[in-house]
Amino acid sequence: MKLALAIASLIVFAVHGVVFYDQFFHKWERYQTAYFDQARSQARSELERAEMEARRPRIEQILVTNFGAARVDRCTTCHIASDDPRFSGLSHPLKTHPYSTALGDINQAGRWVRRHKFNDFGCTICHDGQGRGLTEYYAHGEDHYWPEPLIGYTVQHTWKKEYQKFLKGKEYMQANCAQCHTEENFAGTPLIAKGRRLFFEKNCYGCHRIEGISDGTLGPELTEAGKKFKIDYLWESIVDPRAGMATSFMPKFRLTEDEVKALVIFLKSRKGINLTETSLALFRARLNQDSAPPAAMSQPSLPAPSLNLVARGKELVEQRACAACHKIGDKDGGIAPDLSFEGAIKDEPWLLEHFKNPRALIPDSIMPAFRFSQADFEAMTAYLISLKAPTPPASPAEIFKLFCARCHGEKGDGQGPVALYVDPAPRDLTKAAFMNSKPRERFVKSIQEGVPGTSMAAWQNVLSESQIRALVDYIFTAMVKERGRELKARNLPEQNPVPSSPQSIARGEQTYLARCTGCHGRKADGKGPNSLDIVPRPRNLRNSPFIQSISDRRMIESILYGIQGTAMPPWIDYGMSQKDAGDLVNYIRSLTQASGRRQLRAGR
Repeated sequence: MKLALAIASLIVFAVHGVVFYDQFFHKWERYQTAYFDQARSQARSELERAEMEARRPRIEQILVTNFGAARVDRCTTCHIASDDPRFSGLSHPLKTHPYSTALGDINQAGRWVRRHKFNDFGCTICHDGQGRGLTEYYAHGEDHYWPEPLIGYTVQHTWKKEYQKFLKGKEYMQANCAQCHTEENFAGTPLIAKGRRLFFEKNCYGCHRIEGISDGTLGPELTEAGKKFKIDYLWESIVDPRAGMATSFMPKFRLTEDEVKALVIFLKSRKGINLTETSLALFRARLNQDSAPPAAMSQPSLPAPSLNLVARGKELVEQRACAACHKIGDKDGGIAPDLSFEGAIKDEPWLLEHFKNPRALIPDSIMPAFRFSQADFEAMTAYLISLKAPTPPASPAEIFKLFCARCHGEKGDGQGPVALYVDPAPRDLTKAAFMNSKPRERFVKSIQEGVPGTSMAAWQNVLSESQIRALVDYIFTAMVKERGRELKARNLPEQNPVPSSPQSIARGEQTYLARCTGCHGRKADGKGPNSLDIVPRPRNLRNSPFIQSISDRRMIESILYGIQGTAMPPWIDYGMSQKDAGDLVNYIRSLTQASGRRQLRAGR
């Protein structure tokens, strides 16, 4: 018993000793003592040796007021040898900060002169981290609540492990260099330049706005992305856009690891402030070295107008990075429909309008509205109109693979390579309940004329009627694989039996709010609370081109008898009458009429 008490007492005494030592003898004191000892042994004179002998550990501090917000940096408390060239061969923290000619450091007669002196710039303006911290955990920003961890060196424990290995490397510091060095070809920021090129090559500029660079409106603004987000979030958002938001329609681009890193560094450099044009100009003036700031980065230059409109349109399509999403010839972004034969399935008015405002024709399109000139739109349209369809293959199976599989999938299950980015989603042609509930003529017509308001194109100028009918037969034989039953005749009116009036529309609205919002949403945009769990997704009832293209009879039938193979129930089983359905049709049509959108049919 006495022995156990003695051992316990020793343990308690040892623990208290360790705590006492850590509280009163900090690591930074030991680092400084080690530096003083080594510097004293390397002293070149008695005076220098005496100075080292007299020094005692203390908190070193730099007050930075010349660049951006005032900051306090105590980094040199541990990294005390950062500006002593004699310690270049040691390990951190007793290691000389490296010199870089790319960043402006000069070697004069064997002696280095820094362009970015620590007393003027501090440390955190380049490295991030928490300048006031005196322990590695806090100073390096390992605490996940700290918004600016030591960039390229510190990985916070909350960051996903599958990304952590990609988020280390001194090259990430280029993001902070760009706060001052905004010139495109600055030697110290090659990955900024590469990321910026990718931002245009992958058509990111079409969706995202960065002040002074791009004017996209579909995606979040990225002008201050580097200030708002850590590099782990930027990396994840690029490689897996739906990881943070299941409803995101940002495409998943096929990027290499090096391309993702360049984009992350470029976006991290977007902090909404250009120190070159503000604080740095004042700093230079104070040193009597005032000069014009470097020019801001600009968009890639556009090709000069060409006498050949088609040739100029081709140049523009290539430079505007349309193939970052679409397939055009042998280039395939794997995200959007094939444009290789666009001239055979669309007409000039449709293409020109679609370029200007894609959502006017396909309301749920993820294609951005570009702010190009009218002349550019006309040239790009002329080029696409010149792309004619190839001679169709002989067999229906080959026709399906060439023209249909990109959206509907090789098996016809609606899971083609671009299906994720098409809304409404491509129809699953293997669902027998749906396929056998419609007359075959409806499928023939859909292929011939397309489906307005969707990505389903009109193929009547590419395929003959006999080829289309053979294609429909092939789909039913190879994909539906279930013999259809004879369709029951339904006593439904061809025209809405309820005249449209404010009273009818008001009754239809009440019916809609009571029965339809769970799936179609209160705004009737197909985004109700249940929509994420429904495949195919509920119809967007504000899709004016689609709603205007379908008959009263079809709408009433869909409401009363449901749509087989989907979540749309038969409301006639729940007591809904034709009059109720008529009121509902009037309400739905009033939504699209109020939008003022006009329909342009493909191929007409």
